[in-house]
Amino acid sequence: MIIKITNYPVGIHDLSFTKSVNELHLEEPFIDNLILDCRLDKSQHQIVLKCNLTISVKLICDRCGEEFNSDVNSKFSLIYLFDSSAPNIDETNVKFLALTEDRIDITDDVIDYANLSIPMKRLCSEDCKGLCLSCGTNLNLKSCNCETENNNPMWDKLLKLKDKLN
Repeated sequence: MIIKITNYPVGIHDLSFTKSVNELHLEEPFIDNLILDCRLDKSQHQIVLKCNLTISVKLICDRCGEEFNSDVNSKFSLIYLFDSSAPNIDETNVKFLALTEDRIDITDDVIDYANLSIPMKRLCSEDCKGLCLSCGTNLNLKSCNCETENNNPMWDKLLKLKDKLN
């Protein structure tokens, strides 16, 4: 995803990209296309890109084990400063461009933010009931007749102690 910055005068410009996940070499869980909407704010000394990334993923629910498709979003900003000698600053979203540069490549940044957008907790829905601990039935699809109270004999001594204290 290359932006030819000499094509844009000083000011604010809206850009939109649609790319196949295969083009960007993104593998599972990514599917279909990604959509990147950016607002490019160009001035004499810098370029600020504010981006909104939307990408489809195929995930497995952490509660019920069912496969589901979802769209994930990521918002990020990139700052490009025009400087003939790039100072040694270790800032992730701040990059330096030589005054002679005529384009910026945001592909690696988009790939990084796509990978970061995958949720840690993957749920098919917020109210997913998960699986029965006894029989393994998917409780989203049907109920089971298992006893809901789980009495583990390992805790019996603590329960007796609790009764004594009360």
